[in-house]
Amino acid sequence: MGNGMGNGLLINGILCILFGIAILAAPELLAYIVATFLIIVGISLIAASKKIRGSFR
Repeated sequence: MGNGMGNGLLINGILCILFGIAILAAPELLAYIVATFLIIVGISLIAASKKIRGSFR
């Protein structure tokens, strides 16, 4: 078996290719993927901010 990082890179590479094919097949899918990504990043940043300030219990 390979190391954990090698397996992670392989899985991420396969996912990138699959997402690319899906976007080529249905271009409107790109908008949903980007919107979902931005929402997740926004929630993560808000949670990190609250945790750093100490108001997140």
